[in-house]
Amino acid sequence: MTTKIMKTGILCGALLATAVAGALTSTDAQARGKEYFSQDYQFDRAMHGFEGRQGNYYCSYQRIPNTVCDRNGRCKVKGWTLRQHCY
Repeated sequence: MTTKIMKTGILCGALLATAVAGALTSTDAQARGKEYFSQDYQFDRAMHGFEGRQGNYYCSYQRIPNTVCDRNGRCKVKGWTLRQHCY
């Protein structure tokens, strides 16, 4: 009986967390009825993306290093991800 109650409580907690996370991640663009676009590009070196207004959208980007670590804990940047998003 106790196990069933715990499983039900964990399931309800997970569903509640999912609902709250969905509500918190909505953007202003979604609230205005506009779509949110995001695209990832892979490069060997750090690149710049487009930043500014594009029609009715504002676009921005992130440069994210792709790191690979060895068994000794030493990490190296092996490439870059350019994440372009417009909202």
